[in-house]
Amino acid sequence: MAAFNKYQKGVEALVEGINAGSNVWKVALSNRTPVVASDASLADAVEISATNGYTAGGNTAATVSSSQTGGTYKLVLSSPSTWTATGGSIGPFEYAILYDSTTDNLIGYWDYGSPVTLSVGESFSVVLDGTSGVFTVA
Repeated sequence: MAAFNKYQKGVEALVEGINAGSNVWKVALSNRTPVVASDASLADAVEISATNGYTAGGNTAATVSSSQTGGTYKLVLSSPSTWTATGGSIGPFEYAILYDSTTDNLIGYWDYGSPVTLSVGESFSVVLDGTSGVFTVA
């Protein structure tokens, strides 16, 4: 599984008022190396073209739970739906970006280590941790 990396502006936005439990979360794909110190919105992240089975803005990751226990907040999201290349390829992309689509704040990304291109009929899934959650804030 790819490691999750936080955007600095996203952490700031979290503690300044994102309503994580009720906002809409999405995962989008990008091939641009993230700039964690300054990227703030999906436009900064430069997602891949919306063609051949990839929808602009990415796929929704529904909130499973949003809770605080003992001073630590945890957000658990369902895995977004799978992308399947139809009518042409999807990509290349190397990063799956988690963002709050209600506020357009980037929160973090998964780096898959090298560019991925899906050929017609191939699929790609981002699998989120249903136990430990996507992130915690302590």
